Amino acid sequence: MAAVSCIFSALCYAELAARIPVSGSVYLYAYVAFGEFFAVLFGLNVLVDYHVGAAISVASCASYLRKTLLMMFPSVWLPSTQVFSLALVCMLTGILSVGVENGLKRVNGLLVFSKVIIVLMIIGIGSTKVHAENLSPFFPCGFGPVASMSATCSFSFIGFGTVTNAAEECKNPQRDLPIGITASLLICALLYIIFSLVLVGIIPYTEIDEAAPVEAAFSPQYANIPWVCMLVNWGAVIGLFTTLVTGMYSQARMYLAMARDGLFFSPFGQVSSFGTPFNAQMLCGILAAVLATCLPVQGLVLFLNIGVLFSYTIVCAGVLVLRADHPARAARWAALLTCAAILASTSSTFILQSWWAVSTTLIFALAVALCWIPFFRYNYARPETFACPGCPVLPLLGLTINGYMLSQCHWQAWLRLLGTTVLILGGYAFRLWRVLKAQGDEDNRELTMSLPTVGIAAR
Repeated sequence: MAAVSCIFSALCYAELAARIPVSGSVYLYAYVAFGEFFAVLFGLNVLVDYHVGAAISVASCASYLRKTLLMMFPSVWLPSTQVFSLALVCMLTGILSVGVENGLKRVNGLLVFSKVIIVLMIIGIGSTKVHAENLSPFFPCGFGPVASMSATCSFSFIGFGTVTNAAEECKNPQRDLPIGITASLLICALLYIIFSLVLVGIIPYTEIDEAAPVEAAFSPQYANIPWVCMLVNWGAVIGLFTTLVTGMYSQARMYLAMARDGLFFSPFGQVSSFGTPFNAQMLCGILAAVLATCLPVQGLVLFLNIGVLFSYTIVCAGVLVLRADHPARAARWAALLTCAAILASTSSTFILQSWWAVSTTLIFALAVALCWIPFFRYNYARPETFACPGCPVLPLLGLTINGYMLSQCHWQAWLRLLGTTVLILGGYAFRLWRVLKAQGDEDNRELTMSLPTVGIAAR
């Protein structure tokens, strides 16, 4: 269910990436579809998620790496997790600064290949220890909890959006980006599904250790293959490192796009001789190092993903707006649809607790249905590059599902979104004031220069 819900957003990403093959991802797509203000608003909110996510990834990766090395060499002294975090960030920043062709492509390809091999090995070994009785009944608590948790599981697929930031490094972005986005999502979904089935087949779901589920499954009490735990730890190190690679890679490309448009400091819009945004990459490395070593980043997990979900929403709406023959109307209806979906999903969480929630849910559900109707009155132009199939139905499904998933975000995530939005609005208003002031000064100078010079004879 989570994979199906994400495929709608992924197809919309693929269309916009093929139509606009330039680094910048959601910032650039929002700029083209909705203008500068929404591009800055959504772009910076996504960057907040990327920065915090990178800090969490590097801290977790360092922790797993130190733990694994201690298991292998218990008598060897190792530095603290913070030192490991700093070393990982410095190494990765250097690799990313060298360039995709020279560094990242080889390293990331090797790591992804190793990660997939480890996952396949665990699946193969674990499948010999599966007990069919653990899989029956397949929905022990009914279908309701499954549908509810699908929103949480969808966060496992958020990496596909980072593929679009490789647009300028692709040889044929109109072809490569759609293939990369959809193929990566489908492969990950298949591996996740098989891995989960094997896991719950080995150990009853009621006895899974949430902190270390795979280690519990292969413990002497169940599969009794302890050495697999070492394999799992190395898989976690590699998986977190590749997540960190894609996160920091995407951050730099978004800063590059914003600096090119004059919305960020101009030095970060420069490209080095390696063909990479060197200054922007260094900034991302510094921020990741500071956050990972100076803050309790594990406590920031609840603040994550709301910016990414809003980026999915803006991408789905962007497809409708760029294709429709009435883009302004389509944009307004897309905003109303998203709000209605969020409110309907939020009120439905109280449906068993109070009578008013039933009527409120029905009202907002009706509003969602009504917001769909205008989109079928517009004509949609088909792009010459990759086109999201089933337009407008698939983008509308993406908008509706993203609205539902936004309603499942923690209240602290909404608080973070509100705080960053206020700061962004303040900064944007200050920028507008400076631009208008500069234009006013320029107009005054032009007026002064155009005034006739009156000479008064002294004689």
